Amino acid sequence: MTNKLDQHSLNEFCDTCNDFMPTTIVHSEETYKVRGKEISILASVRICTTCKTSIFDEDLDSVNLEKAYDLFRQEENYLSAKEIVAIRQSYRLSQRGFAALLGWGPATVARYESGSIPSKSHHTSLRQAKDDPTYLRDLYARNQHALGRLDQQRFESTRQKPYIDDEKDTIELLTKKYSPVAVNQEYTGYTDFNFNKLSTIILYMTSHIPKVSKTKLMKLLFYSDFKSYQKYGLSITGIAYQHFPYGPVPYHHLLMLDALTENHVVHLQPFDNFEGEFIEPNQQYDLSLLDKEEIETIQEVIDHFHSFNASTISDYSHEEDAYKQTRNGEFIPYEYGETMREFGEDGK
Repeated sequence: MTNKLDQHSLNEFCDTCNDFMPTTIVHSEETYKVRGKEISILASVRICTTCKTSIFDEDLDSVNLEKAYDLFRQEENYLSAKEIVAIRQSYRLSQRGFAALLGWGPATVARYESGSIPSKSHHTSLRQAKDDPTYLRDLYARNQHALGRLDQQRFESTRQKPYIDDEKDTIELLTKKYSPVAVNQEYTGYTDFNFNKLSTIILYMTSHIPKVSKTKLMKLLFYSDFKSYQKYGLSITGIAYQHFPYGPVPYHHLLMLDALTENHVVHLQPFDNFEGEFIEPNQQYDLSLLDKEEIETIQEVIDHFHSFNASTISDYSHEEDAYKQTRNGEFIPYEYGETMREFGEDGK
């Protein structure tokens, strides 16, 4: 069968001429709106050779739309349809099972695997699923009941091949994950990541604030690092932070929690109402890894946010330039620490 796209000249019905007329394909710049963003491409357009009117060509339109989608993916660092399929297949899940795991409608995954562009929030989830296997393990613990029996068996079978060989490997893996980001020191605050130093800070925080939720801990770390950069031009932990819907979050934060718990630095406890978990220290902190200025900065953050809960500290972080000037999933440059609000300047 001959492909219409291979036929440069073709007789098609022209509404202007009201007859079947010879046509040809020309190239012109066209702009498509993809997920709210205008994308310009060099499109292939079929026109009538007599009146020069453009004629709708479904095959060409599909090719042009795919070009626009590909350019959008490139500019926004979006996963391709093939990459989304690969994520799902790596866990041996059906499309329905993968959608249930992510809490989406059953047709959503099918659309994305067919080439539709995911929403920003959905793409953030897909990116986490690709980059951080602990994210899907956490989702499975919450949403296992929503999967069919066969999908549960398939997912469980992939867990039999350990993602991490032993406890210390979680630290090595976390450090390895940070290495590519550390090349751009604007995202790490010009400080090398040190797991022992991070552990000390978290032990100090959780020893001074009772029942710190996971969300609140992420914000305490963010403010400690960015406040340190504001004052001294260096972060404390060397962690990179990303813009997420509920505020700034450390890169690979779930893997970070895995490393902390599997190496017995802290443990997770459910709240009394079983809605979420809080972090409790397993060890005494040793401040020898921190200098005087770092301890003062961390203490300032603890004092200011001591009575905040997960929701109020997230809302507070949304008012920072670091959050308002970045988009979902993006790394947050430490230069925004320079415009960080002073504690108490807004009466809070």
